[in-house]
Amino acid sequence: MKIYLRRAGIACLAFIVVAVVFMAVPAVHLKATTGVLDACVNGGNGMMRLVASSSACHADETFVEWNITGPAGPQGPQGPQGPQGPAGSSAGGPPFVWVCTPANVDLGGNGDHDAEIDVFNPSTSTANVAAHFLAKDGTNVGGQPIPGTGGQFNYPGETGTTTVTVSPQTTRIYTYSLGSGTRDGNSALLATVSVTSDQPVVVGSTQGSNGNFNSAPCGLVPK
Repeated sequence: MKIYLRRAGIACLAFIVVAVVFMAVPAVHLKATTGVLDACVNGGNGMMRLVASSSACHADETFVEWNITGPAGPQGPQGPQGPQGPAGSSAGGPPFVWVCTPANVDLGGNGDHDAEIDVFNPSTSTANVAAHFLAKDGTNVGGQPIPGTGGQFNYPGETGTTTVTVSPQTTRIYTYSLGSGTRDGNSALLATVSVTSDQPVVVGSTQGSNGNFNSAPCGLVPK
């Protein structure tokens, strides 16, 4: 019985010593390296011990090493949509500004013109603007004679990539005559005016006949 207890005590003591050594080695090794564990494996008894380098392995041991952190796993499923954020500064607030243009018509001194396109720049920056006067088939008639005026008047507007500047808080007025004829199949008669700008602008139009004038805002093309 005493022999058995003595052997058990020796075995327990040996286990404690091995455990202390086993724990001490990786502590030193982890301080010396980053992200990699090195070990010597005994193929006979399956025992493994952590070492600082392969030179610490015995003849009956095989040196192995592995990364502490494995490769990244696959991407997880998409999470739920978060709450809506606060409104940005462009959402606006007081003061609220409304623009009415054209707000007047020229009954005299307008060269007998009976229509106009008004472009108002409400921003604080100069706007580069182009008004393209287009026939039904897309032909730019800017600068061309207005049908029905005997060549007396030409359409206003820009052509090609030409632009004109409109200063802040100012209005550019394009006056012209409606002319005569049928727009369908006539590439010389105005059908549509397209206005582009690098700043927010307000565009309106006026057409008159026999002293009666009708004004309307122009529509912004959706994106």
